[in-house]
Amino acid sequence: MALVGAACSSGSATSTTSATAPVTVDSFSVPGPYAAGTARYTLPSGDQLQVWYPVDKAAVKGMSTYTYQIKSWVPASLADNPALASLPDTVPTSSYLDAPISHDTSASGDTSHAFPIVIFAHGYGSYPEQSSFLTDHLATWGFVVAAPDEQTTDLASVISGSSAPGSNDAAAALGETLSFLKTQDATSGGRLDHLLDFTKVGAVGHSLGGGATITLAGNPVVKTYAALAPVPGTPPTGHKPGLVMYGSSDMIVAPASVQKTYASLPTPKRLIVIKDAGHNVFDDICTIHSGSERLVAILKASAGSPGGFGALATLATDGCFPPDVDPVNAFPLIDQAVTAQMRDGLGIDSPSAGFGPGIGTAFPGVSASYSSTT
Repeated sequence: MALVGAACSSGSATSTTSATAPVTVDSFSVPGPYAAGTARYTLPSGDQLQVWYPVDKAAVKGMSTYTYQIKSWVPASLADNPALASLPDTVPTSSYLDAPISHDTSASGDTSHAFPIVIFAHGYGSYPEQSSFLTDHLATWGFVVAAPDEQTTDLASVISGSSAPGSNDAAAALGETLSFLKTQDATSGGRLDHLLDFTKVGAVGHSLGGGATITLAGNPVVKTYAALAPVPGTPPTGHKPGLVMYGSSDMIVAPASVQKTYASLPTPKRLIVIKDAGHNVFDDICTIHSGSERLVAILKASAGSPGGFGALATLATDGCFPPDVDPVNAFPLIDQAVTAQMRDGLGIDSPSAGFGPGIGTAFPGVSASYSSTT
């Protein structure tokens, strides 16, 4: 699809999709007009923050894509923990580390001549880069994605046995992350120097982070949200456009629980149920290799064993083996739906652009049901 700055039917909003090619249920499943850059920062609290952002494609020509290290999310004090032995040294992504951010915001479709913001909340026992297939993708469509490390519920806390799931403070994480981004936006000569649109903020999260995302949606600064296999959160009290997605075979967060959560949410809202998909269809873990072997194949032997690592292995392997759908087949659907929700909910595209009944059958190897309530 040609990518140009064409006015869309919502009035003043600008779309990056061609004026002669309407947005379809698979328009946003392919990379957008930018390449993706990524960088890591340290928040004042000491938490690490991973940020993805749009980059001019010409600026990364000849560069190698970034590979992240899962172990980099674990402090040196845990370096001798035997649970770390199975974690791979590197995980490939499609982003470019510390690449220069684009200063051409026109292709983002943001009428404020800036880049809209997405806060990403990782799951329990996980880390900010857990869904790089999605966060990389959002950056190519003109979003700056910021993912803080929740130290009380992250990979390191679970491995060390110090996790405290009830202490996940979504409001505090949102406040600190946005304050940090505002400081970076106001820093002359910095990477994000006056390139962020704080009137267009969305939130995306998975599992425990999905519940946090629902809670974040109650903050007026958050205009739209996408909760992926979410645990229960505190729903917004007013109308707030949202998307919920889950897998019908999820053994970690029961489908009935997600349905109950969805029923509690205000309108307008959308629901996508991916047939025969498990909990980790929304993250990288099923696709990661340690040497020649899949990481989840190594973890499977420890699933259900006592201690934090056994619990982590149980979480990490759900949805990674047949008869569940191959997560790679579902990634384009997830990219499509989340990108479309952010663009619609932030007013970049006309309402419902990128959605419709056909979204559930548009991608080979995966099927899903779609419904919405206005």
